[in-house]
Amino acid sequence: MTRRWLGWLAAALVVALACTLLGRWQFGRYEDRIATERHLEANYNGEPVDIRQAHPDPAVAPTADQQWRQVRMTGDYLDPDRVLVRNRPLNKNYGFEVLVPFRTTRGEVVFVDRGWVPNGRTAAGPDSVPATPTGRVEVIGWLRSGEPNLERAGVQGQAASINIAQLRQLTGQAGAADGYVLMRSESGPGVTQARPQALPKPDPGGSAWINFSYAFQWWLAAAGVIAFVLLRARREHLDATGRAEPPKPTKQRIWDEEDD
Repeated sequence: MTRRWLGWLAAALVVALACTLLGRWQFGRYEDRIATERHLEANYNGEPVDIRQAHPDPAVAPTADQQWRQVRMTGDYLDPDRVLVRNRPLNKNYGFEVLVPFRTTRGEVVFVDRGWVPNGRTAAGPDSVPATPTGRVEVIGWLRSGEPNLERAGVQGQAASINIAQLRQLTGQAGAADGYVLMRSESGPGVTQARPQALPKPDPGGSAWINFSYAFQWWLAAAGVIAFVLLRARREHLDATGRAEPPKPTKQRIWDEEDD
């Protein structure tokens, strides 16, 4: 209970508190990932509904509960306003996601992510992009919110992320819905089998165990730092009072006895 050891104990408690809070933060990330995965599983193969039923206010980004709702809409692609989103990975390769504005029969404009195409001979652009269907098309896909603006230098006809404000600016579709649809299927007279490669189902909970492991390690460190200080203080106290266990005698080896 000396001032020095009380000071070390106070420092250990501060470190333990920091470790505990970091553990709670990592555990919160673990819970968020698991909740996102469960929400995805509950909606990914759900019955498609009209997009306005799933997202009644197109001027507002989809909420967490609206994410991954499977929606249906009918209308026409505005292919001249197509945008390629660059530096998008798929199976350890990089390429572009093809975003095309879609005007519904009600006159609303929604961006549709039709899928992925690989880089061309250089990363400046793809060698080719499958033709966008013409005429009346029914699109079924998943409702998604936009991404942050990466604030990177612009390239004609390309975007650095699926940022709705940037897509509106690039396409001139100022009234487009806040959010987009990741296409699952499309049907209509002008639809062909050739389309960009479909994006795989995400796995938001696949790495959740890493966050759980980090949380456990932080909490173990919190207990460990306090235990270390207490054990060191106890050891010093036993040494000072002469109550420390004497060291065990070293066993004499046969050849040492012969040398004697």
